[in-house]
Amino acid sequence: MPLTVCLTPEEEALLEAVSRQSARSQDDLVRQGIREICQRLLEQTGPTPYALGQDLFGAGHLANEPTDPAKRQIWEALHAKHRRLG
Repeated sequence: MPLTVCLTPEEEALLEAVSRQSARSQDDLVRQGIREICQRLLEQTGPTPYALGQDLFGAGHLANEPTDPAKRQIWEALHAKHRRLG
């Protein structure tokens, strides 16, 4: 796929120098650079929180009622607040 990239004079000189020194074409160096940068960026972002927990969604059961009275009171309040109607 053809792609046009505008380089500064400094970037062009650097690309030419590396191309001569490594005996590789400028196209090859640009393709390798793009590939390495994209791979590095994909590794940094990593999987989304959804992707990390996707296998857990809908699995298992609801939490059991707590036995501690203080925790039970909080649990009941939250349960009543978020109880679905209907």
